[in-house]
Amino acid sequence: MTDQPLFSFAIVNWNTREYLDACLASLRSASGDLPIEILVADNASSDGSAEMVRRQYPEVVLVETGGNLGFAGGHFPLFERSRGRYHVLVNSDVRLTENCLTPILQRLERAPDIGVLGCRILGADGHLQPSCRRFPNLWHQLIEGSGLNRLFPHSGFWNAYKMGDFNHDEPREVDQVMGSFFVIRREVIDRIGPLDRGFFMYYEEVDYCLRTRRAGFKVFFEPAATVYHAGGASAAKVKVLTIRRLMRSMRRYYEKNHGILTWLPLLAILSLDGVTHVLFALLRGRQPLTTAKAYWLGWWDVFMRKPAHF
Repeated sequence: MTDQPLFSFAIVNWNTREYLDACLASLRSASGDLPIEILVADNASSDGSAEMVRRQYPEVVLVETGGNLGFAGGHFPLFERSRGRYHVLVNSDVRLTENCLTPILQRLERAPDIGVLGCRILGADGHLQPSCRRFPNLWHQLIEGSGLNRLFPHSGFWNAYKMGDFNHDEPREVDQVMGSFFVIRREVIDRIGPLDRGFFMYYEEVDYCLRTRRAGFKVFFEPAATVYHAGGASAAKVKVLTIRRLMRSMRRYYEKNHGILTWLPLLAILSLDGVTHVLFALLRGRQPLTTAKAYWLGWWDVFMRKPAHF
């Protein structure tokens, strides 16, 4: 492939203009002289995001999708246009640090069996955002639903799903890494394709990591590289719908990868999950009625087996 970029940075945006501006500026700065391309899919934002990209970042390949296609759907046309050796999913509220690409490139170049790589992620306040998890199963889901993982956040047993006993200081192979900064080797895309558009948002990167592992590649965490992630910039705008989408995607992930018989126990676990979340919301004074509405509607979506792609 002639003049192939080293990295293709792919961003899906929905009404996060200021975050997107900061993200694109950080990509310019962090990439230095490396050959890169930047692709942005704008999901019909109403805040002037597309106009800002055209005006301030003429080198960016801008795709206006014409509607809110979600995370996987928004990324689909970017996978089609991507030419880089490494395709990187970047959330619009992520900022790269200087030189963060160097350890990523070094790791990938000396370990060709790594198919997906994630890095150390810090919040805007500088605190660590744990970004590695094990693949979910119904036992993990039950512990999460009971709230015991919140009581024992650093336990390797009670918080096994979120790897509570891992301090994110050592490079290692993991089951999955967060999709907010998600590096994919070109050979993986050629082998298994893009994200599954059956997910609107949530669990699509979990599914992709599982597909990557099944294709014979590793998923790897590299702590020598750091990015900042505000977190939930788009999702925070629609809390009830966000939780419903999370629960629909959870059902799709389990049925797709573990069979339709997971549906009934998942319903029972989500009942418990809703109760504990409402109780936590009551204790903390954080919109218990809205929380109850969100979890009830999400439970009903799962009960009715509503699709996860909208």
